[in-house]
Amino acid sequence: MSGTNFSRRSFLSCAAAWAGSQVTGLRSNPEDFRTVSILHTTDLHGHILPTRNYDGVENLGGFARCATMIRNWRRQTPHTLLIDNGDVYQGTAASHSTRGELMMRMFNRLGYDAWTLGNHDFDWGPQVLRANLAHSQSPVLGANLTFDGKPAGSADGEWRKVVPWIIRETGGFRIAIIGVVTPGLPFWLSPETLGGAGLLPPGDALKRCLDELRAEKPDAIVVSSHMGWRQQDDFANPLREMLRTAPGADVLLAGHSHQDQPSWNLEGVLCSQASYHGIHCGRVDLTFDLQSRKLVGRIASTVLMDASHETDPAVLEAADPELKSSSELLARNIGHATREFSADPRNNEVLDLLCQCFREALEREGTKVHGVFHGTFGTGSLPAGDITIADCWRMLPYENLLVTAEIGASEILEIFKEERENRGSDRVFWPFDIQMSRSKEIVRFDHQGAPVDPDARFTIAFNSYDSQSGGRSMMRLREILMQPQAKRRVTGIDTRGALIDGILNRKTLS
Repeated sequence: MSGTNFSRRSFLSCAAAWAGSQVTGLRSNPEDFRTVSILHTTDLHGHILPTRNYDGVENLGGFARCATMIRNWRRQTPHTLLIDNGDVYQGTAASHSTRGELMMRMFNRLGYDAWTLGNHDFDWGPQVLRANLAHSQSPVLGANLTFDGKPAGSADGEWRKVVPWIIRETGGFRIAIIGVVTPGLPFWLSPETLGGAGLLPPGDALKRCLDELRAEKPDAIVVSSHMGWRQQDDFANPLREMLRTAPGADVLLAGHSHQDQPSWNLEGVLCSQASYHGIHCGRVDLTFDLQSRKLVGRIASTVLMDASHETDPAVLEAADPELKSSSELLARNIGHATREFSADPRNNEVLDLLCQCFREALEREGTKVHGVFHGTFGTGSLPAGDITIADCWRMLPYENLLVTAEIGASEILEIFKEERENRGSDRVFWPFDIQMSRSKEIVRFDHQGAPVDPDARFTIAFNSYDSQSGGRSMMRLREILMQPQAKRRVTGIDTRGALIDGILNRKTLS
């Protein structure tokens, strides 16, 4: 039902009550029923202003539009809860400039009842996450998280803000909200970045919460999940496995996979996911029989946040300083390209530029490397003309750190072969010349024009995401770098900063 406008609240409530009465044989008088609405956002990634979707359609989404929708819904129905399903602040220059505090202010202003941690909420390290936990006026959920070995809800310091579940009462009904985090965290983020955060199997954690909630006797149970819709479960989104392991929830609000899936059913649980960047905003209506207090109706929808929805003036006013300063920053000229720099796999000049800048940044720190393993994230060529900070954000949208490791020639070839199994990736070992036949035999392995000694060892730079396996796509790489002889080291150099420095130092790219 994507695009539903919810302007006829009474119609929806009656429809939910009618559906419940048909199933349970209860009365069909709308006055005998009450609807509680669960409003939800997910994967905002710091987007306050309208943006574009992955198909290139402009002027969609943004938190400011979601805020308008949320206020409208709250005016239509007195009984609402507001939840976010994670990946709140990483992704825009405005949010980055405040290290996420801007989005915490927005959540506080709208009065979120809870939000669940997403993987990208860990990206800027434990100090930033702890600061944002302190800024948040609402509980933060993560039932399957541990901190320094202690489960959520019993950890020390700022980590105490993260709890497995909460109960909120609205309309006379008690709604339990359980938060679960994707188990993919350690395959994207280094132990240093996670800062002592660990993970339990989400199904086991959910089952424990459901067992605890039996004594609380809530009227409905909602799972806020930073895992999302997939045709089949994968390592990061094991929704089916989790719900089979832990039956008993009524609703699951999904995230992480950036899909608009207004309503689907898994293991008897009503699921809904509101895409990404505020491009959709979600609502689930739970209808209860007032006499029996039973949940008798569930309806889920998402609404496209297009230009027909105004941006919320209070949100824009509150975020105005950061939005203006980030806009000025992104527009700043840092260099000039005298011609287009190609990203063609046969002559990837953009990738050459990235790797050169990374090596130079490491050398300024005093670290000599023989090569860099990296790709372009599929961001395309660099056009001729002025180069701005925005171009660097486009080329490197994530705040990855550079990681160095000492590995042998044979291990470089193992990683190279593993990488070639990843369709659509353009990662290379720069400036090595490695060529492989169709039968997957290495026919050339040179470094700086000379054949590589099979017993040689090299210091190679990686980004922190790839060093953790690139989302389980390079598990052999992860294994090699975790060996003691690799002397793996996470530097404090971020890849985008290294690129900006490199362009500033060149000024003209020709």
